[in-house]
Amino acid sequence: MSDKSNTQNDFSGVLKKMQEIVEKSADGNYIYRGEPECYPRVSSSLYRENPNPEAEDFDIENTQSKILEEVKSYIGKTDPIDINDEIEILAELQHFGGKTNLIDFTEDYLIALFFACDGSHEVSGRIILLKKKSTDYEVRKPRKINNRVESQKSVFVKSPSGFIDPDSEITIPAELKESLLDYLRKYHRISVETIYNDLHGFIKRSASTEFLKGLSCQTKVNDVSTEKEKRELSENAIKHYTEALRLKPEYPEAYNNRGNSYRYISEYDLAIQDYDRALQFKPDLAQAYVNRTIVYDHKGEYDLVIENCIRLIQLKPRSAWPYFRRAAAYAQKEDYIQAIKDYDQVLQLTPNHSQAYLERGFAYNNLSCY
Repeated sequence: MSDKSNTQNDFSGVLKKMQEIVEKSADGNYIYRGEPECYPRVSSSLYRENPNPEAEDFDIENTQSKILEEVKSYIGKTDPIDINDEIEILAELQHFGGKTNLIDFTEDYLIALFFACDGSHEVSGRIILLKKKSTDYEVRKPRKINNRVESQKSVFVKSPSGFIDPDSEITIPAELKESLLDYLRKYHRISVETIYNDLHGFIKRSASTEFLKGLSCQTKVNDVSTEKEKRELSENAIKHYTEALRLKPEYPEAYNNRGNSYRYISEYDLAIQDYDRALQFKPDLAQAYVNRTIVYDHKGEYDLVIENCIRLIQLKPRSAWPYFRRAAAYAQKEDYIQAIKDYDQVLQLTPNHSQAYLERGFAYNNLSCY
């Protein structure tokens, strides 16, 4: 099946799933929660933190009260948090990774869909629909609106038991997650950048951070001695670059670097795909042409080596490297006249290029044999 057919099928699946979500939430009487996996229970982080939350002597509300007392003792008089608003304190605490008995929901099903797709791409996720009013739980929105709460249209569910039973669920298939994220980004401007739009979110979910982690793994490859260690570092680099690209799909440098890691573990076709994508987003990225040239040379595809070198020469006319690689490709094709011309150009640009003298000599010798 062609890439075009796959794209059409994905888009058709996206539209069907969107229609299902719209139909189930049509009466507008719900709040929503997106989960990247179908967990056994919809629960608060404080509930999940307890090793035995079902124990008779575990009182989650009492546990949270103790946490609140401790937090209040740390809040200074100049702190902007209202110490009389416990939901506000808990919301701030949860914002920075603290464990509370609040369960995050949103008033927007599209944002819930983002969270259902954002992670665990190998398994299905879900959107949870919950009625806005119930005697079993309390729904609150914090008074103080920070950027994250506002962008995520957040509301919090507080249940005395630490968990709730959904009124309805919508399964988000693993194979649709990437396409749904692309749909949300293109048509609703919902993405990592808009959902995690504060400094804390940047630190946790930055494509640049993942890129640097990948680069760190990549640069350590030459510092280890065994092939197993080198492969593990390359595979870790690939994971970080992949995450960077998930967070920022139009990131040519990440495609280029991931291609290099694929190349290192001899996954040449995957490497070429990444170099192609890098050049799609940044056509003048000379390093991607260099790297793609090297892979084509490994594969013995000398016509493609020559094509890449031609483009490189257009981008870097004073660089000897593409002339040298093109000359070698011509020599492999037994076109020694063209090879000699390119070696001449290499030596004009870099007169001390000893390898070019040697290879040109071989080319003259081979030419004389005809």
